[in-house]
Amino acid sequence: MRFRQVEAFRAVMQSGGVTAAAALLRISQPSVSRLIADLEASVGFTLFERRGGRMVPTDQAQALNEAVRRSFTGLDLLDQAARRIRAHPIGSLRIAALSALAAAVVAPAVKALQAAYPEIKVTVESLGQRAVEDRVFLAQADIGLGVAGPVREGVRSSPLGRARYVCALPAGHALASRETVRLSDLAGEPFIGPMHEADALWFGIDQALAAEGVEVARRLETQQSFTAYAFVESGLGIAIVEPFSAPLFARLGVAVRRLEPDLSVDFAILEPDIGPPPAVAEIFRETALKAAADCLGQTDRLTQM
Repeated sequence: MRFRQVEAFRAVMQSGGVTAAAALLRISQPSVSRLIADLEASVGFTLFERRGGRMVPTDQAQALNEAVRRSFTGLDLLDQAARRIRAHPIGSLRIAALSALAAAVVAPAVKALQAAYPEIKVTVESLGQRAVEDRVFLAQADIGLGVAGPVREGVRSSPLGRARYVCALPAGHALASRETVRLSDLAGEPFIGPMHEADALWFGIDQALAAEGVEVARRLETQQSFTAYAFVESGLGIAIVEPFSAPLFARLGVAVRRLEPDLSVDFAILEPDIGPPPAVAEIFRETALKAAADCLGQTDRLTQM
């Protein structure tokens, strides 16, 4: 069995016929037919039945195609990587990040990066957790910032930082006079909660409230913490949120307080595991780590009344 035979078989299965497969492979139709015949001789069974001028795959061909599809997955990833390098040379960087991290971490990290390398082109996508992971897995992003957790094969993960959730309160709220807000203090309060299908950034909030036996007046839900902060600033309720957006919204009048018991989440830097990362991605990783630490430090100072 030779690679060119398997390639011809795959092309016929994908395109549905010899003519289309020949165009896909940029060879003649007789060449495709000969490669298929040679493959049938090699494997010892019929792959296609000729019915009214059409080539219909046999059950054995369908089974072989599944094995071929799995074998070509790695080659497809390499092809995607090649396209990425071709379209985005070393002078560019593509980032996928959760919205909170895009605003609070990516912005200062890119500013530091461009100060040292003013010619670099940066593209940033603000996405949900699953979409960030998908972009990195498919090598459609050079680097991703999201929540830490089990990662699929083909993705590298390294720590960005551990962040403690905070309580965000509208300006003038009675609880803003306290240095620390306990979960029990939230009983009966208008609460801006996470959607049940929300991304990993919200994991643990509902469980923590349930563990404390706290019932909140949950009349407003959103999927992203940045939106939750905006709702708090509008006076629509209080929220338990990640700390990265706190410095920005504190400047808009949102009161940010420590939360007890402690509720934290680990964030991570995600990269395609397809060889050494681009030099610019390594540089960005360092600026992102510093930006995340600076942002969390600002939030710590905000919560120390």
